[in-house]
Amino acid sequence: MVGDYSAYEKEMAMAKQLFAKLNIDVDFVNFNDVSVVASDNPNGKIVINGEEVDYPDFVLVSTVDERDDYKFRAVLRMFETLGINCINTVDSIEKAGDKIYSFQIAKQFVQDIKLPKTILISPDVSLDFIEKEIGFPLVLKIMDGNQGRGISLIQTKEELDNILNVVTASEFGQELMVQEAILSSKGRDIRVIVVGGEVIHSFARYNENDFKSNLHQGGSLETFNAPQSLIDNSIKLADAFGLKLGSIDYLFGESEDEFYLCEVNSVPGISYIFNAQSKGDNELIQKVLSAILRITSK
Repeated sequence: MVGDYSAYEKEMAMAKQLFAKLNIDVDFVNFNDVSVVASDNPNGKIVINGEEVDYPDFVLVSTVDERDDYKFRAVLRMFETLGINCINTVDSIEKAGDKIYSFQIAKQFVQDIKLPKTILISPDVSLDFIEKEIGFPLVLKIMDGNQGRGISLIQTKEELDNILNVVTASEFGQELMVQEAILSSKGRDIRVIVVGGEVIHSFARYNENDFKSNLHQGGSLETFNAPQSLIDNSIKLADAFGLKLGSIDYLFGESEDEFYLCEVNSVPGISYIFNAQSKGDNELIQKVLSAILRITSK
């Protein structure tokens, strides 16, 4: 696994429990400890912390916070060019991580999918344009936020102006975008987990105290019986992004059969699976184990 253990300790501990159930021994490796080497004579070894070790059977990316870091991309691309099974690839991670580009890809491959209108914040974009195209309230997001971080519900033009003035004056270092607020989905959304081209499970996430429904923001879960349209769209999206393991999040529309794409994730959130197991859903664990075994043995 390639990731930052300190930042995702709980999530990766759960991942280790999953693989233990499959009798698969996994090592947690920070990508900074992996030496990137290009050679005309690969010898079946890679170097981690200065020591040569055999090629892994597969590499599972457990965190994507560093996807803009060149070293992270170089490590994963090295594994890819060595023919090692990477779950997921740099290309699929970057596509999913770019929220605006991911919407454009989604519309390209699933033409009937509904999207909240989204605008990239740049010096040439005026508040008047945003108000005309999206209106208020709206959602302000950082481009690569996850677990509900970097998302704010903005009520007025003045509030947005104040926030942007502060951000512009600081060394924030993040791309920002504004998005149509789907108020019918306030405090709730849907996560569909896709593994190896198959929908494994879907959850509805709820939070009565916040417009964000993420577990990490205090939300709760229950199994959601996804309609066939969401299942079909999720499989198409995972294929379009090249995701072997991931999840697709949707927002609830005004009617029971209306849904908006929220985001595409290159990691499904293993804590969701264990949360379901803690409520007695042991069948889900077995489905996930079987699916992971299928994609890691290829």
